Amino acid sequence: MFKQSRETFIERTAKKPRGSWALKHYAHPKAHLRSFKIIMEHLQLGTDDRYCEIGCGGGVLLHMAMQHAAKGAAIDHSEEMVALSQEKNREFISRGLLEVVGGNAESLPWDTGAFTACASANMFFFVENPKQVLSEVYRVLAPGGRFAMVTAGKGFLSWITFGWLYRLNTYSDRTMTGMMQEAGFRNIRVNTGLPRTLQICLGEK
Repeated sequence: MFKQSRETFIERTAKKPRGSWALKHYAHPKAHLRSFKIIMEHLQLGTDDRYCEIGCGGGVLLHMAMQHAAKGAAIDHSEEMVALSQEKNREFISRGLLEVVGGNAESLPWDTGAFTACASANMFFFVENPKQVLSEVYRVLAPGGRFAMVTAGKGFLSWITFGWLYRLNTYSDRTMTGMMQEAGFRNIRVNTGLPRTLQICLGEK
């Protein structure tokens, strides 16, 4: 009974958010704003960029990105998060500049080389097939495209800050670097800051 309740809790609040609490939380995800800022600082999006976001949640980072990018697309596997993100970014969607779709990050619905910049914030630790997701991100990037991701780094601090509860899939900087290299990325930089637990992953195609 406890195991089932725990799985439901993890699913509804973080892994595949849904319900009134999730809608309220992901509409204003204060705990994620630092990650969003890091991604924006590293991507340095411009008016020539075609932006893609993997696991867009409530669409807050997406909205920030679309203030700068020419066009964009995003995906999430939670129907409620897709709807929330569409509402947050309805202006860009109505102008034909953005699409937000439901789907699986292991099989992205876009053409090879479609984007100049991709991002992912605070979702990779729930991915079951990390190498496949990284390969798909690499595929949809155009030559020279940039990728910026923030996730939870591996270590005791990550474990005590909800890692034990949510059973996050975390990786050492060395392992993450290896997976990104295997996917094809170059100019890779992976760093887990201390005392913070954020793992910043950067790469180019």
